[in-house]
Amino acid sequence: MRSTTSSSRRRAALVAATAIAVVTVGSGAAFGVSAANAATGTTPTSTSTAAPATAAPAATTPAAATPAASTALAFTEPSTKADPLALSATVGTPFSHTFHTTGGNGTVGYAIQDAPSAAWTVNVDTGVLSTTPTTAGTYDFEVVALSGGEQVTEYVRVTVAPSPLSFTEPSTKAQPLALTATAGTTFTHTFRAVGGSGSLAYAIQDAPSSAFTVNVSTGVLTSTETTAGTYDFEVVALRGKTTATEYVRLTVRPAAPIGLITFVGHGTPDSTAYEVGPSGTIKAFSGTGKDLGTVSSIPAKQNGTLVLSGIAVDRFGNPTEPQTTTQPLATLTSSVASDRIVPDTAKHVVRITFPHASQHRLTVSQDGVSTSFTVAVQPLATTAVATSATGTGATLAYTGADERTPIAWGAGLLAAGATLLGFRLRRRRI
Repeated sequence: MRSTTSSSRRRAALVAATAIAVVTVGSGAAFGVSAANAATGTTPTSTSTAAPATAAPAATTPAAATPAASTALAFTEPSTKADPLALSATVGTPFSHTFHTTGGNGTVGYAIQDAPSAAWTVNVDTGVLSTTPTTAGTYDFEVVALSGGEQVTEYVRVTVAPSPLSFTEPSTKAQPLALTATAGTTFTHTFRAVGGSGSLAYAIQDAPSSAFTVNVSTGVLTSTETTAGTYDFEVVALRGKTTATEYVRLTVRPAAPIGLITFVGHGTPDSTAYEVGPSGTIKAFSGTGKDLGTVSSIPAKQNGTLVLSGIAVDRFGNPTEPQTTTQPLATLTSSVASDRIVPDTAKHVVRITFPHASQHRLTVSQDGVSTSFTVAVQPLATTAVATSATGTGATLAYTGADERTPIAWGAGLLAAGATLLGFRLRRRRI
């Protein structure tokens, strides 16, 4: 066994402190010798002829007190080298154990021998072993107790278990890790797990789409999502037979606005409605939502009124402004000065009436971007004829996504003169 230098010194001090000197006082006086002569060892000669004085009775010397018998020093938790005291600890968790003894002769001091490292200490007075383990494993060492001239040994075996597997960014299902990305911009985040033992691997659970991946070795999450929204999923760490879960909430924000989506209707049920894309492309839909194809202009009658609602979008069709009741209305302007434009904030739409028959170029603006399109206003004496439609698909030219149902819903609302606040184009919440 290897004893530390401080333990050896402490032991020497404790052994020295237990040496008790017993001094007997007055032994010379007990034999009628004065204290002064007792020191020299001489006997005085009498010079008096008088009768010798009667000797005083000798003083009775009290019997010395018998010291109490001491018991052998021993640890209260017996151990042997073959059968050491078994203790358990965990990596990263403060650990302590108090050693107690019985018996001995006076003060008891404690020391550690063959300590696993300098981080393992025993308090010399209290016998408290303390450390914060950093490495899993099994550690054998001794704790010694010294009292007077006695020394006893406690053989100790501490088994240090790995810390539990966990992520360095704690989360719960109720309080997920909040991350933010931008539509169309590659987003990455590195997840790190600690604890456990063995090889470490990562995986994604409940991935919203194939646009979300996690590298099995590095724990790097990559997202190329283009649809704005909030996505909840989990990243799992696996080490040996243990797992840990990171709950994640990724909010994908819209990219920069590039134009507006504008819905245009006649304000009557079941009438044709139109969707104008950011590039000015016009798609026609029946009142029931049937795709009528692409048209070059929107037909209207002289003195007739159209109802419009527009919202700024990014290049993926994500609205760039929250669709709430406090959202500002889009601004509508016309190339014909006589057109009457009336905002309807209650229904969150703008109404425009055309007193003169001609080609009217309307521009809808919001969030620093705008979209323009043509309205062909026919005289009252002439029946309005819509330009021929081209194409029959339901795929939007600017997004490449099938949006038949939400577009039909939005168009139907416009046809009834209602608000489009509930409209969500390509937007979903997971």
